[in-house]
Amino acid sequence: MNEQELFDKVKKGDLKAYEQLFKQYYAPAARYASSITRDINIGEEIAQEVFMYIWDKREQINLHSGFKAYLFSSLKNKCINYLKIELPRQQATTDLDGVSSTVNPVMTSDDTELIKKRIQHAIDQLPDKCKNIFILSRYGGLTYPEIAEELEISIKTVENQMTIALRKLKEMLSEELKNYRIK
Repeated sequence: MNEQELFDKVKKGDLKAYEQLFKQYYAPAARYASSITRDINIGEEIAQEVFMYIWDKREQINLHSGFKAYLFSSLKNKCINYLKIELPRQQATTDLDGVSSTVNPVMTSDDTELIKKRIQHAIDQLPDKCKNIFILSRYGGLTYPEIAEELEISIKTVENQMTIALRKLKEMLSEELKNYRIK
């Protein structure tokens, strides 16, 4: 039975057909998501979420290019959303925790929290394109070529947007941080 026939059965609620698609595609889906997120656990979690979504929304899903194409397109979108939205939220506190170890030792934890909030606010103020590219690079750990491929733009555009993002962040934060001696 091909994937289209299996998915047609899934649409009708056939759990065995769903299990067959899951067994066939889960491992490659998890590897693919892990390659984008650079985290095996997150990749597996995203793959599971996409498969749960497919089961929950099976009646509304219309496959135009086949199940595999739909699955991997969904995985890519979910991974990009994770890198743009969820990862920065999770890392905002952990990445910015390093601020306290690089600033004046007499700085209070309130000062550190204020700096973290101001840095996050500055990132949030970037134009959308700059912000997305900055987040994928700095929080997602993607290289410029990987970002260009994921967003379907040129590497030069990624480089230009990162230059703009870093310049704007420096401008926005230079006034905020001038009172603190960063080592």
